[in-house]
Amino acid sequence: MRRIVLTLVSLPRRLLLVPALLGACGGSAAPAKSDPPAKSPDPPAKAAADAPAKPEAPFATPTAKPPPAPEGAVLLDPPLYVQRCDAAHPCPALLQPAGETHCRGLTVGNLRTWRLPDRAEVARIGKGGELEQLEGFHWTRTAFAEDSKQAWIVDPKTGQETTIPRDRKPFKIRCVFDP
Repeated sequence: MRRIVLTLVSLPRRLLLVPALLGACGGSAAPAKSDPPAKSPDPPAKAAADAPAKPEAPFATPTAKPPPAPEGAVLLDPPLYVQRCDAAHPCPALLQPAGETHCRGLTVGNLRTWRLPDRAEVARIGKGGELEQLEGFHWTRTAFAEDSKQAWIVDPKTGQETTIPRDRKPFKIRCVFDP
């Protein structure tokens, strides 16, 4: 390997970069005699290539359970507190906007910030076993996709559902709470 010694004073700056780069990269200004190509590593064994990839470990499964439902509510699984609709915690028949306001102001036990259930949650309420007064349509917070002035109403007992303008007719308001 030959070394080129240059004086910094006599060369323009751009020429100083070439030797510096070549030195940093392991190269030289003169071509070096060629070495035989390096032997490539052996390919992995066929059995290892055909083996299925090891699955990644799944995310940890949550183990914490929400506290028991307060008096006046039921806990469904997956976790959702649902208002009972009994004498101590009545479920009024209201227009949908008034129902949303009613749920936001509801306190059951020490739980605040209740809300109207969505369409799928009302269907789940019908399977909640311990709940009473499931007959009739219940308002949901789910807007009708084709007309936002309408919302879905669902009968949790029969599963029947339809849409109606939010201010047309009062239906049962049963609030839910996310634990």
